[in-house]
Order: sequence, then C-alpha cells, then structure tokens
Amino acid sequence: LFPHHNKPQHMSSFASSPISFRNVVRYVQDLDGNAKLYEALGFQNQGRRGDMVVLKNDEGLSLILHSWEQRPTTYLDTSIGFTIKDSVDAARKYVEDAGFKLLRGPAHGDAGYFFIYGDLDGNPINLVGHHLAPKRGAAAGAAPAPAQSSS
Repeated sequence: LFPHHNKPQHMSSFASSPISFRNVVRYVQDLDGNAKLYEALGFQNQGRRGDMVVLKNDEGLSLILHSWEQRPTTYLDTSIGFTIKDSVDAARKYVEDAGFKLLRGPAHGDAGYFFIYGDLDGNPINLVGHHLAPKRGAAAGAAPAPAQSSS
C-alpha cells in the first residue's frame, strides 16, 4: 500500500514483536451515553470498571471509554475506522441513527472516500469506502464525487 515505507530489517514480523494490540481508549464525559452509541455499532458492553466502560466487538477489538475527568489534555483523539460494506447511504444512516454526528464529509485530496462522525464528545469514527472518483465536468479544485460500487 505504501511502497516508500520500508519495514526495518530488525522487524521480520509482528508475531515476533514484544508488543501486541491491547485496545483503543476514548475519553468521554458521559460513559453510559457513549457506550450506547458504540453498542449500536456492534460492540458488546463488558461492564463498568470504576471510571471506565469496557466494550468489545465481534472481531475482538477492545474499546475502553474513560471518564472525561481523567482525559489527558495534550493527546490527540484516536479515530476508529469502519469499512463501508455496501451502500454509503445505509452506512451513514446506521451511524446517524445510533447518535453519531457528522463532523466532515469526503474532501478533495483525501486518500480514500470517508466520512468522519463524532460521538457525544466529538471523538471521531471514520466510515471508509471506495476511493474518490472525479465528477464528470467538475471544476478544478471541486470535491470529487464518491465512486459507486456495482454491488
């Protein structure tokens, strides 16, 4: 995907790495309200533990929601990406019905076709689809139209 990014010689495979994926952490003000949004996207609530809620999806991703009071102010938010499987409209309706708010739509120059939505605290999730294709007759600098799949 990124041919100019070469793997260092000492990194033969992630399997031999001394680290492994653990979780994604989000800092929120409303633990229960945000947990419901992520549950609507397929995460199962594993329970509340002090100032956090632990969620897990079918693919094994652990999402930890920590209370806002513990939020480090110098870190950037981490986005969670979701692939658009079929209809863009159906995917957008699904996350909007769950309570996520659109923060940004596809833009000219994007590496792919994606929408960024925010949870109750503005933490981003990305809906990622096909690469953008320029509109026929679009003016230079205009945002391209999404590529449509034939399925």
